[in-house]
Amino acid sequence: MPSAPAPVTDPKNPKIQRWDDIGLLLIHDFITEDEEAAMIAAFHAVDPRLDGKRRISQHFGYHFDYTTFGASETSFTPVPSYITDFLPRLPVQDYLPDQFTAQYYPPGAGIPPHVDTHSMFAESLYSLSYGTAVPMVFRMSDANDARKMRLPRRSLQSSVSESKREGVSGTNTECTATAPDSQATMTVKSKPEEPSPEHPSWELVLPPRSLLLMTGPARYGYTHGIKSRKTDIINGEMVHRQGRYSITMRTIRRGDEIGCDCMFPGVCDARIREEQSRPAAAQRMDAQEK
Repeated sequence: MPSAPAPVTDPKNPKIQRWDDIGLLLIHDFITEDEEAAMIAAFHAVDPRLDGKRRISQHFGYHFDYTTFGASETSFTPVPSYITDFLPRLPVQDYLPDQFTAQYYPPGAGIPPHVDTHSMFAESLYSLSYGTAVPMVFRMSDANDARKMRLPRRSLQSSVSESKREGVSGTNTECTATAPDSQATMTVKSKPEEPSPEHPSWELVLPPRSLLLMTGPARYGYTHGIKSRKTDIINGEMVHRQGRYSITMRTIRRGDEIGCDCMFPGVCDARIREEQSRPAAAQRMDAQEK
């Protein structure tokens, strides 16, 4: 698979790489090795399970809601200091994340390709990777993705239950699934992603302790995911995949803030809801006229 397009290195900070045309930014060594070790220890102080087979999730702030793909109105866990301490270092300070999902991925685990919900969260979407390096796959969405997102949907909660029966613990906020009549945007996928001749995929290696920021097209129009496999090619060498941790960080939208007017209507949950509401509204108007 092709590697990522050549980035622009920030002249003021060589640890920052930018892909300005798609709104992607990667900061190397965003956290220190000491911070990384403390975060891993804190994670397993809450949940000591680590058997190499289970994916484990922890939510802070208002919990991610797996039926609406937004944030819960009621479930809340205080945000630990190992997260709040680095918030002043985030590249976007106009608004800060208030919903956090920390996850442990056992060796070989992947993330299905997906586009995160548009309407329920603000533009800036962060992923902090630590523990080990992993390649993330990006691809511009196309008509096939738009078609899949308009297929009959089901709640992610049901697929979570199925995963638990298969021995996967916790829940996957980055999984592809949708809930009917909700703010969801992703469809459940049971088959590997088919290559897109229109928009080829490319890989970006996320080093340990790095911070990824997605805005613009990278946030709204590109799918991103991680292939399930035991080894990766990193810097030309085959590397056995180890356990990986990540923290996904989002800023919640509530009430009138919910919505989206992006340039990617094919994969936009707000546009899809509008499309799906029109036939019902037209039927009601016809019935009233009769």
